[in-house]
Amino acid sequence: MRPPVLTFSSTLLFGLLTSAPAAVDFSREVLPILSDRCYACHGPDAADREAGLQLDTFEGATAVLKSGLRAISPGQPEQSEMFKRIHTKDPDDLMPPAKLNRPLTEPERSILTRWIAEGANYAPHWAFVPPQSHPAPAVKDATWASDPLDAFILAKLEVNQLPPAPDADRATLLRRVSFVLNGLPPSPEQIQSFVSDTAPDAYEKQVDALLASPRFGERMAQDWLDIARFA
Repeated sequence: MRPPVLTFSSTLLFGLLTSAPAAVDFSREVLPILSDRCYACHGPDAADREAGLQLDTFEGATAVLKSGLRAISPGQPEQSEMFKRIHTKDPDDLMPPAKLNRPLTEPERSILTRWIAEGANYAPHWAFVPPQSHPAPAVKDATWASDPLDAFILAKLEVNQLPPAPDADRATLLRRVSFVLNGLPPSPEQIQSFVSDTAPDAYEKQVDALLASPRFGERMAQDWLDIARFA
């Protein structure tokens, strides 16, 4: 049995969990656009808010303004002033304004249009959203997956008709897990011990030893220390 996968990026995970086109993700796709292009004039700061438009909340974005217009009509892009403003050719009406010098790209316009068409759903910051469990998908080669996470990877590979990469040799495997958990390469003695250990739980024993090492705590604290500019 192969050891479990230790790490992969959130972007890869998102792609693995979604084999079909997914709904627009507010936090991942829409919020960065609004924060960068819109919130300076239509955000949470009431003192700097223009035209009475507040785009950082669903209530504010969908409210009828003094002009009688509505920035966002959920499910109706063509009836939404935002849609008209981001697609207009009139430089006086175009949003974001030319003076910002950060025009929207076509993919960004597409994201905002799809978002409005899908109901303009807002979402809280991801840190306040409880994680959800995703059932492992069915795969053709059930013998390849050694844990549920492998099933997500294999399902995506099968959709794209790609074979799994061959298993890493034991020395490479130990080097990878050592860098991930301790931030250091294994010693020659550790490699030799693992390569010669034929016990079924040989990998698990190596992981336990790495987790019990003081180097594990140092590695886990490293990112936080960097953020705090400890160095």
